[in-house]
Amino acid sequence: MPHDLHALARAAVRLVRRKTGRPYSLMQFTQEAFAAQLRVIAETYNDGRAIQPDAEPLEPGKAV
Repeated sequence: MPHDLHALARAAVRLVRRKTGRPYSLMQFTQEAFAAQLRVIAETYNDGRAIQPDAEPLEPGKAV
């Protein structure tokens, strides 16, 4: 993950903590972001249907 994107995510986590006073972790942020993006992809590319799990490993990607 690019450093600047990671820094923005940390800032967002701290903002939620400060504004709500509740515990909020980078893991929770990441899980919510994954879930939100999965909904977008399902709606955009899968006719609105839920994406089914796929256990096959992906091919290696390029470093960012």
